Amino acid sequence: MNTVQGFCDFNIPFRCSPTTTLREVVIRAVKLGYGAIAINTTIEEDVLITTKKKSNKKGDAIEDKKEIPPPPKLNFTQEELDSFKVHGKNVRILQRLTVMLSDPTNTQKLVQSVNTKSYDLIAVCPTTTAAFLHAVANMDVDIITYHPIDTKEVRFNRRQYHQATDRGIFFEIPYAFMLRDSTMRKKIIQISHQYHAVGKSRNIIIGSGAITPMELRVPYDVANLGLLFGLTEGEARSALTLSGRSVALHAVCALQ
Repeated sequence: MNTVQGFCDFNIPFRCSPTTTLREVVIRAVKLGYGAIAINTTIEEDVLITTKKKSNKKGDAIEDKKEIPPPPKLNFTQEELDSFKVHGKNVRILQRLTVMLSDPTNTQKLVQSVNTKSYDLIAVCPTTTAAFLHAVANMDVDIITYHPIDTKEVRFNRRQYHQATDRGIFFEIPYAFMLRDSTMRKKIIQISHQYHAVGKSRNIIIGSGAITPMELRVPYDVANLGLLFGLTEGEARSALTLSGRSVALHAVCALQ
């Protein structure tokens, strides 16, 4: 993975709104000035669980397996590729896998899957305190993200927060949720303030999670949102630039 340049948005969901296409969202992000983008494939926890069921004929137990998908392929025309240049640099389009996790014991398949290794970035969205504490202490991930609907109240202290940052893990604040619903907006602000109160907002990145082109914002507007998240002006800008480069570097080191 080459070093990323410029502003980063490492959360462009593969499953976008049915009213648009992933291609349109990516092109919009490039036009807004992002130099590094990650296509985010999210899998539910049941993909990690192997269940057994009886076969119809002999009654033998057989495994019902769901596989971690490989990174999606996204093809662009030459004209679109030519437009993917920001300040003379080619835009980096990375592949990210995000795993929803409530039970810490359901991570074995993630580690063993060949497809997992095909992604540039690995993220986890812990929906319980137990999953969060397992992620910060034990999981080989680059990003810990947050979902305002699926995540229950997660409790952690300063030592646990710094346990993650000392391992090179970054905490993501996805801002597009704030544009959809006032309740989700409140929860996003709450978790960001929790990161600030407990960990002084160390190792924060801001991603969009945009499922339509209209949910994307120019980097400088996103940096201004950082003030709502308890970040200083410098920290907010870093959450879109330097932190992105650090995430990419951490991912490269993890593969070696």
